[in-house]
Amino acid sequence: MKYIVWTAYDILYAMALFISMPFFGNRFFGRDRMYHDFLERIAVYNKDISPEFQNKSIWIHAVSIGELLASFPLIKELSDKFKCNQIILSCVSRSARTIAEEKLPQNILKIFLPFDFSFVVDASIRKLKPCLFVSIEAEIWPNLFRTLKKHNTPIIILNGRISEQSFRTYAFFKIFLRKIIDCVDCFIMRTQKDAENIIKLGADKRKVSIAGSMKFDYAYRLSQNYSCEQSERTIVFGSIHRGEEEPIAEIIKGIIQKYNDINVVIAPRSLDRTNIYQILRQKKIHFEKFSNHGTSHSRVLVVDKYGVLTDFYRKCEFAFIGGSLVPAGGQNPIEPLAFKKPVIYGKFHEDFEDEWKKILEAGAGFEVKSFEELSEKIDFLIKNPQISSSMGKSGYEMILKNSGRISDIIQDLEKYIVR
Repeated sequence: MKYIVWTAYDILYAMALFISMPFFGNRFFGRDRMYHDFLERIAVYNKDISPEFQNKSIWIHAVSIGELLASFPLIKELSDKFKCNQIILSCVSRSARTIAEEKLPQNILKIFLPFDFSFVVDASIRKLKPCLFVSIEAEIWPNLFRTLKKHNTPIIILNGRISEQSFRTYAFFKIFLRKIIDCVDCFIMRTQKDAENIIKLGADKRKVSIAGSMKFDYAYRLSQNYSCEQSERTIVFGSIHRGEEEPIAEIIKGIIQKYNDINVVIAPRSLDRTNIYQILRQKKIHFEKFSNHGTSHSRVLVVDKYGVLTDFYRKCEFAFIGGSLVPAGGQNPIEPLAFKKPVIYGKFHEDFEDEWKKILEAGAGFEVKSFEELSEKIDFLIKNPQISSSMGKSGYEMILKNSGRISDIIQDLEKYIVR
C-alpha cells in the first residue's frame, strides 16, 4: 500500500512540475545555465562532499530570497563554530541561488534543492551525507523528509511559519501530511500562533518550541555591517506586486509633479512578471533602469536586479513595502528599520503579522487601507522629516529588543550535529 501511495505522489508531482514549467520555469532555471541547473535538481553535482565531511555536513534549505537572507546570521554562526562540518545551502529559485553565490563565502556549498522524486532525493542524500537537515520557515517536501528519516538524518523546521492560508491548504491534506510531520525531530516556530497551527496539523507538542523571527537578527546584522547614511530625499517602493504597480505609478507621477527635490525608487517583486515598464511609459513617467543607472538624470529608478534593494533602503528617507495592498500576504517590513527608516504597509500582512504588530507598537510605521491613504501618508512623511526620523529610530530600537536569538537556536541545533 505504501508503495502505491508514494508512486502516486511521484506521478502527481511530475504532472504538477510539467504544468508549472511554462509559468515558473524562469524562476527555477537560469536562462544561460539551464542545463547545469537541471542537472543539480536531479542530484548531479559538480562537487562532491569531501571524505572528511561525510556524515558531518549540515544541510540548510532556504526556498527563496526572503528565507535565504533570514538564514545568513545562522549560516555565519554555524560556519564559525563548526569548522569541521561542511555547510550546504539549497534554494529553489534561481534568484536566491545567485544571491547566495554573490554574498556567501566559497566554503559554503550551494546547490538547488533536488526535485522531490523518490529516486532523486535518495541519490542526493547518499551523495551529500548530511548529519542534519534544517528547513527555514515551513518548506515541507514529502519524499525528501521521509528519505532523510530513512537515512536517520534529523530534520529541523526553523523559523517555522504557518500562515492562515497555508494552514487551510495543509489541513485539506492533514491525513497524508501527518506522516510527513512525524518525520520532523524539532519545530522551532516564530510565534505562538505558528506553534498552535503546526500542532493542529499533527506535530507532537513536545517537539514544538517558539524562538521569535530570525529576520530581526538579519536586520541587526545589516545595521552592523553597513553604515547608516544620512537620508537622501528618496522614497522606496519595495517588493511591489502586480496589482499594485498601476496605482503606485499614479502616486509616483503625483510625487514628481508636486515635489522637485524627491526621487523615487521602485523595486518589483518578480522581475520576470512585472508590467511596471509598460505602465510607467503609458503614464509618460520618465524612468531609468538600475542596470543603466547614470546614463540619464531621471528621478525615477526601477530596480531590475535582485539583491540590491538593501542599499536603497539604507539611503532612502522612508519606504513602502509591497505585497500588502493586494492579498499577497505582505513582504518583510523589517529591513528598512535596520537603517532607521520608517515603513508604510498595507492591510494585507498575514505572513508578517507578528513583525508588523511589533512595528506598530514601536511607532515605527503606518498601516494604510488603500492607495489613497498611502498617498496621504507619503505626503505627511515628506512634509514632516523630523517625525519620519523619530519613527525610524523607534524601529531600530525595536530590532535591538527582538534580535539575539541565533545563539539560542545554535544551542538547540548543536545536539543534532555530528562533529
